[in-house]
Amino acid sequence: MKITDIRTMKLVGPLNHGQGGATDETIAKVIVRVDSDAGIYGLGEVDDFFGVREAVDYMKHYFMGRDPFEANAIVSEMLFATLPPHDERSRHGRMPNGMVACPTSSPTATPWGPALWACSGVEMALCDLAGKALKTPVYNLLGGKIRGKVRIYLDRSSPADIGKLDAWKRLAAETVEAGFTQMKFDIDYVASDCAGDVWSRSLSLKEINRIVQRLLAVREVVGPDFELCVDCHMQYNAPDTIRLAQALAPLNLLWLEDPTPITNPDSCAEVRSKSPISICIGEMFSAEHFRIFIDHKACDILHPDVLFCGGLHEARRIADFAELHHLPMAMHGNGGALATIAAAHAAAASRNFIGLEYHFVETPWIGQIVQRDLPLFQNGHVVLLDQPGLGIELNETVCKKYLASGEKLF
Repeated sequence: MKITDIRTMKLVGPLNHGQGGATDETIAKVIVRVDSDAGIYGLGEVDDFFGVREAVDYMKHYFMGRDPFEANAIVSEMLFATLPPHDERSRHGRMPNGMVACPTSSPTATPWGPALWACSGVEMALCDLAGKALKTPVYNLLGGKIRGKVRIYLDRSSPADIGKLDAWKRLAAETVEAGFTQMKFDIDYVASDCAGDVWSRSLSLKEINRIVQRLLAVREVVGPDFELCVDCHMQYNAPDTIRLAQALAPLNLLWLEDPTPITNPDSCAEVRSKSPISICIGEMFSAEHFRIFIDHKACDILHPDVLFCGGLHEARRIADFAELHHLPMAMHGNGGALATIAAAHAAAASRNFIGLEYHFVETPWIGQIVQRDLPLFQNGHVVLLDQPGLGIELNETVCKKYLASGEKLF
């Protein structure tokens, strides 16, 4: 069996509850399809980030004719290349799309950024294709499932009316009523009405006090057993984040996420050493980045995203590395229904998994891009099926409705 095509399709539609509770935003989702000469295809998802679709196009022309079962070799060659005289299958010179093949390095000369993000979606599609060809679910390709359902946590960011405690309470009650048992809020939006200098990585005492007040209102509604998390979006300096963590301690949060810029593990380690709340980190990390942060004692919970870490096998490798260090793994989720189900297959096969993020519960079309025999969520979980591959197909009606201008339906 050989790869005959790798394509992308962009969908665009409204985002009904974005960061800060915004209701007037637009969002794009990009689907990947890998075709084979056996008539079997696989589906994946990449994020609509700068350079990603160009990187997928590079992969199409570089890996055309390769065996789709060679997902590990394909990802490895895309990110790290091969040594001279190179693998006999490696391409050289100008390719049909006008790009130049780079067998000596990643096409971006770095094993992260658009090259890594493109790999993530293509690898996801290769897993789906391989599972279909072998007539087995993807979780069996990842070591077999440990659990049959995967816990989802909702990213709520904040309500739009952040100054009204009733809005916080209403958002909390809606989440509980929908059957979820964990949710997360964005620190940079919780008290943005109190922000001072938008260029400074600081949190004033006024901001911290309002953050605590508003999240206490949420805790009162959800009760003591509901898991709450907060995300700093890599925005703040170390001293102010420590002050924030200490102020939030009475809420018994599950984690404080990405407290400082992720270019420096030492600042994150400083926060961790003084924080009463566990530090969760890594939504944009590869396995190597996680190794660096673990070595620097800069995290308590690993948080890979299958859209950015290199795909499902890399997510499993990260999970096992965390397990060897007796650390739990949550999963960041920036994707739609397709990436969420794919991530659930990796989560199902990971012993130390604790929760998978989803942003778009109030934007129905994103949850309807693909279809399967069960709803996307049941009682706050993704329930896994025993169907081949990822167990999904495109919902062509939804895809056609939200197809971006100039795009073609698969």
